[in-house]
This record gives sequence, C-alpha cells and structure tokens, in this order.
Amino acid sequence: MALQMLTNVSIAFIYRDAAFKSETTSQTHLGEILEVLEDRGDWLRVRQEDNYEGWVARFFIVDKPASWEDHTFYLHGEHISWIYQSPDTQSNTIRDITLLSRLPVVDQQGGWVQLLLPDGIQGWVQNSPRTLVESVDVERLIQTAFGFQGIQYYWGGRSPKGFDCSGFVQTVYGLNGIQLPRDAYQQAEMGMRVDDDFSKWEVGDLVFFSEKSDKITHVAIAIGGGDFIHASGFVKLNSMNHDHSDLYLEKYGKIYTRTMRVI
Repeated sequence: MALQMLTNVSIAFIYRDAAFKSETTSQTHLGEILEVLEDRGDWLRVRQEDNYEGWVARFFIVDKPASWEDHTFYLHGEHISWIYQSPDTQSNTIRDITLLSRLPVVDQQGGWVQLLLPDGIQGWVQNSPRTLVESVDVERLIQTAFGFQGIQYYWGGRSPKGFDCSGFVQTVYGLNGIQLPRDAYQQAEMGMRVDDDFSKWEVGDLVFFSEKSDKITHVAIAIGGGDFIHASGFVKLNSMNHDHSDLYLEKYGKIYTRTMRVI
C-alpha cells in the first residue's frame, strides 16, 4: 500500500513543481488523505482524494496514523471557523478550519465538538456539521453557489479562502453529491452537451469558455435566462443575455465554447 499522509493545516497549496515559486494548481483541506507518489525531502508529490496530483511542502502534512480511519468523523459545515484549546471562544486558538475539512470526533459538550487533529493535538470547534446529501437537488446546489458570493478569486483555490473557476464549480457540485474533476477542461468532458442557445440551458448546467486558445479555460454555473455564477475576480453573477444589462458582458459571448449537463 502506498504511503499516505494527512493535511495538517486548514488549507495547503498544491504546486505544479517542487518549489514555492512554482504555479499553484490546487488546495488540500485539513484532514484530507494524500497518497505519496514521490519524495524529494522538503517536498512530496501527492495524489489528492479527487485524484489530482501535484507537489506539497512537507511541513504542511504529517504521517497518517494507522488508526485514523477507525473514528467517527466530523465534517465541518461553516466556511471558516476556529479550533480552540477548550470549549470557550476566549481560550487560545489552535488552528482554523474550513468547509470540507474532515476530522475524528473525540467528545461533544453542549454546542461544541472536540476534534483530533492530524498531528495528535485535540481542540474544540463550535458544532456546525455538514450534512451529507444523498440525492441531487438543483435548488440546494444553486443556494450553495450563491452562499459563496463575494469570495475572492485565487488561482489554484478550492476553498472559502479563495476559488478559481473550476475549484468553485468542483466544490459546489461536490457539496451536493456530484464529484467532478479538478480542472475546467476536464469538467467539460463530463455529462451531455446541450444546445448553445442559452434559452435552452437548465439551471445547474455548466457553461464553458476558451479565452486564449482552443483549450477550455473557464467554467460557470448556469442559473437561468443566460445568467451564470462563476469565480472571476470574486464569485459573482454575469450574463450572456443582452436584456440583463446589469449583468451582461460582451466578452463572454465571444469566448463561449459549450454547455454541458451533468445533473
């Protein structure tokens, strides 16, 4: 079995090469299991749980304990919160925790849950678990997307600390029971292609764009009437519909490529 390690900070960046000056390509969440593919001392090439591969700095991760999977896990539901030394917001903070983190439960007390961190430290977070969905609900999916409005764009981001376009889409769909690949060009191969006429698009369709070449470089989520939500500068609404003048931007019509239905 390949060596496995755990992300030990709320968000660690994944890099294209084994250097901080390299391009960031993704993020890994607190408690995420990483499969080690190559070891270069201070840097490890890893495969994430979504099968994405890249390099992470060793000081962000720790060895996975043999008993790690024997626990009941807490799935954090808030965008960003603090883990405290004791169940009291006046106590010292240990680490921050973001949506999609997954940690073992040690104890519960009132409105607090005690968690085991990957490095063995224990701490308390105000109990706000995420509920796993068993079926896809388009209305809930769009509510999830709207809940991220205003979060800034960050190349390689897939967390409430910053999203790139495909990281935003992957996160929204993942929270609603649909696992998508990491990059926009990969997501563009999922599902069924639909008519290019935006009046035929359904809420939740994925809208793809090519800005500089034939390769897909941008993705958005259709919300009806030619409008879409996406990460561009920050998570916001835009439109391909001239009638929606407050949201319309001409450039999106020029770089539009295809629309895919994955629900």
